[in-house]
Amino acid sequence: MARFIADRLTQKWGQQVIVENQPGAGGNIGVAAAARTAPDGYTLLFSQAAPLALNQHIFKQMPFSIENDFDPVIFIGDGPMLIAASPKIGVKTIPELIARAKANPGKLSYATPGVKNVPHLTGELFKSMTDVDMQHVSYRTNSQAITDTMTGVVDLVIDGVPALMPQIRAGNLVPLGVTSDRHLPGLEGLPLVSDTLSKFAISGWFAVLAPKGTPPAIIAQLNSDIQAALQIDELLVRMRDLGVYRDLSNTTPEQLAAYIRAQSNMFGKIAESAKIERD
Repeated sequence: MARFIADRLTQKWGQQVIVENQPGAGGNIGVAAAARTAPDGYTLLFSQAAPLALNQHIFKQMPFSIENDFDPVIFIGDGPMLIAASPKIGVKTIPELIARAKANPGKLSYATPGVKNVPHLTGELFKSMTDVDMQHVSYRTNSQAITDTMTGVVDLVIDGVPALMPQIRAGNLVPLGVTSDRHLPGLEGLPLVSDTLSKFAISGWFAVLAPKGTPPAIIAQLNSDIQAALQIDELLVRMRDLGVYRDLSNTTPEQLAAYIRAQSNMFGKIAESAKIERD
């Protein structure tokens, strides 16, 4: 996504826009590097949700402050999770899962790729909202998590939609619910967790920010130019292939700022409820 947007901005501005990946520490390394750049509009941050709203609740120390070090530019899109079950447990809906979990406290397990991330906190939010006890099993890769769910080693798997759909289509996993707050293009046939649990919504998401102090006129121009790129069908198809969907109710810098605050508050409450220890 970032490279496609960069290509479009290159065409519009007549100046090369380069994407520089700086992974590590749950995204903190790249975000910290962006925070140290000049607020002149020449360096932007394209980031997933974790370093913007989650990491401050799972790390003891953070090398930046989103509120103090960045100005919001534009929300890119949501990447909802999908809760799927092993066919071996005989559960086909969220209500059936809740009933099974309540009847067998601590017996069901759910797999996620990694720990202290959005899939993990999705499971913890589900446990909190339903008052059920399930065991979390962390895997190094999503392929391992999916395989062990298919074979019944674990009962459930929580991951992004694209990772799970091939095995769902093959009949090897049972889709229980998408964690978005609305039905999404191409996923209309899948149930929502919120059909059963009102206001259940959690996702990985992406946004663009600029170093704090970037002039408002530059922020406005960046928002407008990226907004134009996000209306190109080719990019929208690519985003959907990656499990990311636009939200037309979140398009301005002000809306993004409010969204980040709300998401941080939500992730913080989940982490506290689950007693997740800080690294």
